[in-house]
Amino acid sequence: MPSMNFSDKFPLSAPKKYLNKRWISLAAIQLFSCSLLMVIPEVATAQANRKSFRICSRDLLSIGLSESEVANACGAALKPRDLSRCVTKIYDNTTEELPAQEILFNCQRVRRVDELGTCVKKINKSVKDTSNESAVLESCRLSLLPENFSSCVIGLSANVGLSTEELLATCLNPNQEISEVDSEEES
Repeated sequence: MPSMNFSDKFPLSAPKKYLNKRWISLAAIQLFSCSLLMVIPEVATAQANRKSFRICSRDLLSIGLSESEVANACGAALKPRDLSRCVTKIYDNTTEELPAQEILFNCQRVRRVDELGTCVKKINKSVKDTSNESAVLESCRLSLLPENFSSCVIGLSANVGLSTEELLATCLNPNQEISEVDSEEES
């Protein structure tokens, strides 16, 4: 077997024809443009996040929360803009009975932050008795689907003569009477 030298197969002069200025500049331009495309989404995301935290802090400070409460709430929120929207929507659609701290507490403790504000707003606008806004807020928070819960309360209140508390309890746990009867029969 003849000895084969690698340099005989691929002479050093061959790569030079591929390394002319045109190819190098084309490769450099493509690398530069690809790196820009990778950086731009990160910059946009960072600016959107900064803007969300800025909006959250501005909105929560405007309703009278302290700076430390606002910093803790917005800093801990996964979606700070949704949190501030929830708090301000409830605050704007309730009377002075509900303190801003209680509203913030409830908005922080719910899975569907955006739906909680809508639930409280819809129920408070449709129900004539505004003395139980705290119960409405708590019931909307406890509901797994706050928008469906508000539809239930509003729909039943139009035709059923139950009080607001009874409507909230019925829509939150519709099988309550049935389960109480079943447990008495088993005893």
